[in-house]
Amino acid sequence: MVGLTLQFEGLSALELAVGASEVLSVLLGLTIAYIAYRGYRQNGARPMLFVSLGFVLVLGVPALVGGTYLLVPGVPEVAAGVVTQVSEVAGLVSILYGLRTD
Repeated sequence: MVGLTLQFEGLSALELAVGASEVLSVLLGLTIAYIAYRGYRQNGARPMLFVSLGFVLVLGVPALVGGTYLLVPGVPEVAAGVVTQVSEVAGLVSILYGLRTD
C-alpha cells in the first residue's frame, strides 16, 4: 500500500480524477466495442463490425499511443499526436459507416 501511495505523491485530487476519468472512458469504450463485436459474430451484422472497429480506433488506439508516449523515451510528441488524430478520425468514419450501412 505504501508503494501505491508513493506513486501518486505530488498529484492533486483534480489530476487523479482526470486520470481516473480517462481510464474509465477507455474501459467503457472498449466494452462497447466488445459488445458490438459480439453482436457481429452472433448475428452476422456487418455494420456492428464497423461500429466495434470504430470504438477501438477512437478510444483504444489513442490510449495505447498515450501510454507508449509516456513509457518509451524518445517518442516525439508530434508523432504521437498525429497517430492519435488519424486513429480518431478513422474510428469516427468507421462508426458513421456502420450506422449508415444497411
